[in-house]
Amino acid sequence: MDAIPSGEQILAGLSHALIILDTGHRITRVNPSGEALFGTSAKNLLGRRIDDVLQFSDPRLHAALTEPDISLTARSVMVTSEDRKLGIVDFDIHPLASDSEWRLISLSVLPQDGPILENENPEPSDLAIRAPDILSHEIKNPLAAIRGAAQLLDRKLDESQKPLTQMITAEVERVVNLLNRMQTLSSNQPAQIKAVNIHSLIDSARQSIEAATGQAVRINDKFDPSLPDALIDPEAMMQVLTNLLANAVDATKHLPSPEIRIVTRYSFGASLSAQGQTAAIRLPIQIMVCDNGPGVPPELEREIFSPFVSTKKEGQGLGLALVKKLMRDMNGRIRYDRENHEEMSRFTLFLPVAPKS
Repeated sequence: MDAIPSGEQILAGLSHALIILDTGHRITRVNPSGEALFGTSAKNLLGRRIDDVLQFSDPRLHAALTEPDISLTARSVMVTSEDRKLGIVDFDIHPLASDSEWRLISLSVLPQDGPILENENPEPSDLAIRAPDILSHEIKNPLAAIRGAAQLLDRKLDESQKPLTQMITAEVERVVNLLNRMQTLSSNQPAQIKAVNIHSLIDSARQSIEAATGQAVRINDKFDPSLPDALIDPEAMMQVLTNLLANAVDATKHLPSPEIRIVTRYSFGASLSAQGQTAAIRLPIQIMVCDNGPGVPPELEREIFSPFVSTKKEGQGLGLALVKKLMRDMNGRIRYDRENHEEMSRFTLFLPVAPKS
């Protein structure tokens, strides 16, 4: 029988980065995958404090590096080291079961093949994304009581005072709607994917926007009639398209010559690699929603798909974050860019092709 590999051999053979910390939060061991991730040798890392070497944009994740008793796992987060991006990783930190004075950090880099999609910001951490589920129940109950009390008061007040109770009711409904949208963003319901003709969905989304605005929406189409069916969740894609079209209508409504354009095409280059899959998923079907509105301010471009980031004065910053989530649930991606020579903002959806029956 062959000899069992030693601990050193096992550590060296791991594909993900592994770091061992002492009680002073200093790096005491790092495996070869860790050296490759940081782009330097273990000799240059040993003895350094982990929070000086590793940085997260989420302050809670960064604080976890120096919390001796914390056990934490975060998925799909961007990590940097001394201003150098290391990539999007699954991150885990916990004390060693055999000796809690020592802690173990695991960093598993997620493959990033194909075009640069959405942005390179971290995914919302589990700490943030599950907050709506935790808070919603506790908040909605008192809100219902407040709304009921306001409605009862409204019956007893004279007309001059009723605007106050109506304002209370309206604000309660606004907060409830916000909570509902946040819960949708945190939902983990699997996508119901099937073969769908995207052009019929685009027409349905246009009709939905026209019904919502009460007016015809002028959209210039440039469709590729030869496109195969996409493998998508039709309800989720309908929500994605109506959200993007509504944003385009809002961005152009005050322009003297508003222009909204939808383009579909087939591209051979786009693909993504998902963790646990040996082959990349091809994303050749593209839908581009363009408008000649002012676009996203440069300082917000890298954050536009993050929750609570909005270019609108009254915006909640959840629409594009939800669009991004729905696209990822369908194994699709979304990218924003600005065609400066045409002065057009463009959101491009990348979708997989349905297999031939």
